[in-house]
Amino acid sequence: MRNFKNIRPTNEKINKELENVFYQNQLNDLDNIDVDINHLEKIFTNETYYLAMKIVPLLERKVLYLAYVENVRLNDICRRLKLPKKQVIVLKNKAIIHFKNNLNTLTKATGGGKNV
Repeated sequence: MRNFKNIRPTNEKINKELENVFYQNQLNDLDNIDVDINHLEKIFTNETYYLAMKIVPLLERKVLYLAYVENVRLNDICRRLKLPKKQVIVLKNKAIIHFKNNLNTLTKATGGGKNV
């Protein structure tokens, strides 16, 4: 009689495969996240804030969206975007700086009040 033990996957292998499928689905969902005009309109009712965020680079915007709107933890953002922690932190910081700079520029251009 043959030994079929090597053919049957272990629980660990099954769990690992399920985890891989889950994270791949999460990545697909991330690619399908509409982090553009539609979501920004729902998040920012102030037109100046909306425009300031709209011109933040897409990857930076995704990081901010996941961190602040979806409330996703840093490790999970890294896993979803397939990026190291350091790079995600840099992207998040750049996004905040870009948003603030954009907001200041738009505020000045529209004759608005104080700077951020």
